[in-house]
Amino acid sequence: MKQIITLFLITIGIFNISALELNLKDCRDMALATDENIKIAENNVAGADIDRQIAHTAYLPNFAGSGNLLYYTPDSKIGDMMTMQMRGAYMAGINLTQPIYTGGKITAANKMARIGRQISEEQLRATRMDVIADAEKSYWTYVAVLSKVDMMKSYLSMMDSIYDVTEFSVNTGMAPQQALLRVDTKRSEIIYRLQQTKAGADMCRMALCRIIGVADTVSIIPVEPINSDFNLPGKEISIDNRPETMMLSKSIDIKRYEVTMARADFLPTIGMQLGWMAYGNIKMKGWSQDQTGNYIPVSSSMSSNGFMGVLSLQVPIFHWEEGIKKVKRAKIEVENARLSLERNKRLMQLEANQNYNNLVTGVALVKSAETAMREADENLRIMQEQYEVGLCTLTDLLEAQSQWHSSYSNLIEARTQYRIYHVDYLRSIGELE
Repeated sequence: MKQIITLFLITIGIFNISALELNLKDCRDMALATDENIKIAENNVAGADIDRQIAHTAYLPNFAGSGNLLYYTPDSKIGDMMTMQMRGAYMAGINLTQPIYTGGKITAANKMARIGRQISEEQLRATRMDVIADAEKSYWTYVAVLSKVDMMKSYLSMMDSIYDVTEFSVNTGMAPQQALLRVDTKRSEIIYRLQQTKAGADMCRMALCRIIGVADTVSIIPVEPINSDFNLPGKEISIDNRPETMMLSKSIDIKRYEVTMARADFLPTIGMQLGWMAYGNIKMKGWSQDQTGNYIPVSSSMSSNGFMGVLSLQVPIFHWEEGIKKVKRAKIEVENARLSLERNKRLMQLEANQNYNNLVTGVALVKSAETAMREADENLRIMQEQYEVGLCTLTDLLEAQSQWHSSYSNLIEARTQYRIYHVDYLRSIGELE
């Protein structure tokens, strides 16, 4: 899906598409495909994978090669008649080092690396939820403002009809000129408010364009209505699936392994080393007596190679209780991490409970606004019919229209706020996927 969205965004850039019809899922997918924080979190997961692989190499033997070329002058005397010449002598070797026991440090490091990978995955999930929440809130806010634009257009259309009826009444002498001026003033006010609402819609459109990663000149046409599924989720409110809860819990595990690491620094360690070494071009020169007692020059060249094996044991004896103090310090960090988890769990549970209560309030407001809207619709219909036959005053009709506008605006805001409450609730329990 991500590759499809990326290709779609490239197509937008190539063909300079000026309008997009998008539903909520489209906006979510596009936001996830283009958000920089998502890419950073994904890179952190990849980095944690590499850290885990690096930690695993500590189990494996290390191979190292060495080579030395020696030029030493002057020559070294060996006794009175021999010298050792090391001009161009060489030494070379290959070593294998294998840790056998390190006090549990290698195992702890590998477990910490695995937990670090899990934490980075949870951080990625948290970042995804943040991006989805921003995309959904921005989408519904844009839908709400567009609904208000449509509402103002309907309001203006109603006022145009009233203006025509009032103008006819004035021309036939059935209404004073003041009535027409009053309607015209009201219509001008509605036109002004319509322009304000359109400007607000354009700002919301640009904000949504930024979130989904398209140019702010692109026109967004939402195709998903806001007037459906205003229901309450189940009463059980749990934060156990929330990424922050899991990250804090995993951080306690890491602190516990840090205790193991601190203790391991002061435990015996066992290691093994195998190697092969070669040396040569070491020359010996001097004089030696033959059987007749005469001195004759002699020279020889030394070279050799061989294998070596070492099993080492290192036992710490006395460090002024440094190890004990480091372990105690690490245990304090474990306790602090546990306390931090408990404190943040209470705060997150409070947030989830508040968001659920907001959702309950949101459902009630939607139902109340829908009832008020039905009543305002019926009242306006009656007033319009009565005004056309002269059974009510212009003031009564304008008041009915004002109530209709207020009820319609409240309904749009209640539905939008429910959507935002719903997003916040799902985010607070870790279910915004």
